[in-house]
Amino acid sequence: MLCPERLRLISNYREASRVYAESVCKMTDLVSLGIDSEVDLLRRSCRMAWDGTEKARLMLFRHEADHNCHHGDFRGSAAVAGSSKA
Repeated sequence: MLCPERLRLISNYREASRVYAESVCKMTDLVSLGIDSEVDLLRRSCRMAWDGTEKARLMLFRHEADHNCHHGDFRGSAAVAGSSKA
């Protein structure tokens, strides 16, 4: 059974990564249009989104390290069973 806290942290990490990716896409679109004033604002926004993504990643990493809840996630699954036969 998956750890509910780990699932929450994974969801947070996924959302933070999505926000970061969107901000980078917006920034690169504006760079290509040559709108420098908006690029500076989006550059700061990208940095904040990156910081949020890194914080979410570290929270997930710490939880996994402290609770060892990631070790049993795929135990008994077909993917793992198939990979051990190779």
